[in-house]
Amino acid sequence: MEIKFLKAGKGDAILVSSNGEHMLVDGGDDTTYLFKELDVIYNKGESINCLVVTHHDSDHINGILELFKELNNNRYGVAKDFIKRIYFNSPRLFLGKKISTGSNQLSYKQAYQLEEKICELDILWDQLLTEKSNIFNIGSFSVNCLSPTDDIVDSYSNNSGAYLSSLSEGDWGKSLEDLSKYVSDKKLDKSPPNESSIVLEVESDNFRTLLTADITPKRLAQVLSDLFNRNDNKLLQYNFFKLPHHGCHRNITKEILSKIACDKYFISTDGNNHYLPNKKTILKVLDGRIKPEGTTEFYFNYQGVIDKLQITEVETKKGKFELIGNNKDYGYCFSAI
Repeated sequence: MEIKFLKAGKGDAILVSSNGEHMLVDGGDDTTYLFKELDVIYNKGESINCLVVTHHDSDHINGILELFKELNNNRYGVAKDFIKRIYFNSPRLFLGKKISTGSNQLSYKQAYQLEEKICELDILWDQLLTEKSNIFNIGSFSVNCLSPTDDIVDSYSNNSGAYLSSLSEGDWGKSLEDLSKYVSDKKLDKSPPNESSIVLEVESDNFRTLLTADITPKRLAQVLSDLFNRNDNKLLQYNFFKLPHHGCHRNITKEILSKIACDKYFISTDGNNHYLPNKKTILKVLDGRIKPEGTTEFYFNYQGVIDKLQITEVETKKGKFELIGNNKDYGYCFSAI
């Protein structure tokens, strides 16, 4: 089993593979490496068993639109044979209505374009993916959707537009010591698009991870609290944990970190989007560690992001953490046997 965090620009493109079966989660906004991986899959006579578009934001959906252009041009043969099923919680699927083409919100325009292409290419698209969905299998791993709820999808589908969040400034130029006094859980992300993100728990016999997309902290805290309670109030064990919203400090809290036992955290971005990731996110994780005596590892699909953070060797030793860049040309690959 392999989980590949592809270099995909500012966004996510995650390829989970096992026994010749594949799940693609989002497409980022740079498809260079995505198409290289898809070419390999197609040339081996394999397919994408499941394509998940977690939410409408451009840095997750743009690469999928580029993929559908290639599908339309027969790059991967018959589209519905190469993409076996797509999960995309759009207003058309939930409410049976089209998104307004007059919207000025970029992510809604792109969602409409994707809806049109899915229908045109006759790809199987018949179910919402929510917390009520059944667990499904891809190869040797199981996939469980933990969020959103039907109510969240309903609320977002009835919205008049996508309220995209942004940050006006970053914290790269400040030391961890200087930033520590400003770390708090007060100003958190509450944006409807991010709240609607599909969150997936991926698990095999000896491997478990959480793919969080851009989920808002309030919703992620609810998800983890439910899992924690069902786990007899024992910490949730993850081999690695994908930090939501490209390492934004407004999407992670002490409440979230208090429910998990993990020493490996992943951040997916090229660092060219609103100064993400935030160094304050790293401080939050370090402060919330269950076992602070151990070394915490932060993984990135772009080595260049580590350089932009300007974290010194003295700071990593003092904080007992390590920053690890991509281990493959295409990004970072986690392998599990």
